[in-house]
Amino acid sequence: MEITSDSALIPCRINANTLLFAQWKTELLYIAARKRRFRRIRNGGIDHPHARVIPIIFDRLESLQYKIRAEPAREPLDLILMTRDNFLSLALTEHFFKYQRTHVCATLDEAEKLLNRSPQPRMLIDLDGVNVAAIDVLNTIRQWQKTWPQLNVMQFTACRCMNVVMLIDAASDFPVVERRQRMPELHNALVQKQHVQRLVLTQKFAPAAPLSSREWNILLAVAKGESLKSIARSFGKPYHYVVYTLGRVAARVGLKNNKELIHLLNRLTCPLAGKE
Repeated sequence: MEITSDSALIPCRINANTLLFAQWKTELLYIAARKRRFRRIRNGGIDHPHARVIPIIFDRLESLQYKIRAEPAREPLDLILMTRDNFLSLALTEHFFKYQRTHVCATLDEAEKLLNRSPQPRMLIDLDGVNVAAIDVLNTIRQWQKTWPQLNVMQFTACRCMNVVMLIDAASDFPVVERRQRMPELHNALVQKQHVQRLVLTQKFAPAAPLSSREWNILLAVAKGESLKSIARSFGKPYHYVVYTLGRVAARVGLKNNKELIHLLNRLTCPLAGKE
């Protein structure tokens, strides 16, 4: 009977240990690869800010999952608030419209992009809280009214000058609300219907009749600083027609003459924020 020495068994033991180590290392690498793939899918794909390794190739299923996560379905908005006044936006979003999907924006372009959604949300415009000329805001509102006849817009302004308020009210069919009210009164004004809001707005003055397209275009030209003669030539009308139109609009908004109307239009060419 032959006796095998321990020196002969050493190479076999080394080969077996090497094989077990290789299998164990392969399993660890496979598990690590699966964990990295799981983290990449869970974190939203290759553009996740915490991803350190960007895979060059990934399968179609991962690509579809990335597109779904990167472009989630947008829920329709209930309210658009256009203002730069943080106090007003906080009061409206946290108290009056706390349970509604509200988006606060500060520019007309951003608001118009949101209005293109369907269904169209309700919109509140703070004329005193935007860095845009009031005449430009009113002109944009008139265009929106033609594009979206069912649009629901409310305009906030500090009613310091009732002539300004009456002109704003006549520029469109949308109601104007005094922004310097107590919370209960402001809440009542926001939930009432448009014709009731107009009665609350005017208080002592009857609402002015809406301005026609030609009347508004003449007012825009005057606000831009054009002379009455050049306005008459551009519209193909005699000079006295432009003078008569301005006088009719001035009387409609409670002014005495055309000179006061021109001064009023000059005020509207600047943002109303901070104006007394």
